[in-house]
Amino acid sequence: MFKEDTYIKSIEKYFLTHLGKGIMLSYSDYELIQSWKDREIPTDIIIEGIREAFCDPKNFDSLNNESRIRNLGYIISYIDKSIEIYCGLKRIETSNDNTATESYIEKIVDKINKSIDQINDKKVLSEVNLYKESLINISSQELSDSFTIIGEKELNLYNKIFNLLSRSEKNTIMTKAKSKIKNSDNMTEDAYNKSVTSFRNMLIKYKFNLEFLN
Repeated sequence: MFKEDTYIKSIEKYFLTHLGKGIMLSYSDYELIQSWKDREIPTDIIIEGIREAFCDPKNFDSLNNESRIRNLGYIISYIDKSIEIYCGLKRIETSNDNTATESYIEKIVDKINKSIDQINDKKVLSEVNLYKESLINISSQELSDSFTIIGEKELNLYNKIFNLLSRSEKNTIMTKAKSKIKNSDNMTEDAYNKSVTSFRNMLIKYKFNLEFLN
């Protein structure tokens, strides 16, 4: 029943690609995916949670770098967080309430302010402060499309921080990002490149303690 479903198969394929072993999930994992489908959670949101789990150093053995992840249930907290963010944004978007959007931006700025002390690299800190200022200065005319704009600003911040790195640091991060994809045989070039970029961004997030970023 589960195996014939496109929604389920896309999440199964993504998870197993990064797990690097196995040809199918457990019955409980398929039930989890079905529950997300029943709630109409987009596959991209689930994939975002899976991606973050595979980037979190806590999920890898410090001695041999082997992943501790065995199933979707093990990383449910990452997926739940991704779903929570998505549902919150969806509620704001459908309300057409500028006040709610402004409140969301204020929460991001507050998270940045609370994270500032954890950022030790002065150049990275400078870029983060510029990012914060750009959020504060989002105009009232831009609020209707604010989430697209915030996403673009976030990606721009990742790119700027990446470009601050030395060639050696860049190579190290890109090698690690590519290593997160255990089997790319069935991925299109575009899907592969997007996955590598997403893993690169997650690695940058953890390297510089940028916990305020999604």
